[in-house]
Amino acid sequence: MSGLAGQTVSSMYKLKDYDNNDGGFFVFGDLSVRIEGQFRLRFTLFEITTQGVISLKSIISDILTVYSTKAFPGMLESTFLSRSFSDQGVRLRIRKEHRVQM
Repeated sequence: MSGLAGQTVSSMYKLKDYDNNDGGFFVFGDLSVRIEGQFRLRFTLFEITTQGVISLKSIISDILTVYSTKAFPGMLESTFLSRSFSDQGVRLRIRKEHRVQM
């Protein structure tokens, strides 16, 4: 069983960034981690050719912390970039305000 749930693969989206410049973005709007702890994610870019699949580049994320339900500090407000992507048609859950769990 994988520790990840949801969409673990993304195609590239041609979107405008926060400075209104065109860019290629890979969006993982429905990805969650099932296990409490600190983790890093590896993102790998592949090219599909007539010959097969070629791994072009990999990068490791910063450390992310996954909390237990009781220790979860609450959802933060969505970033400007996330809201911008949503406005351009990317399906994302957008938070309008910070919610603290009681």
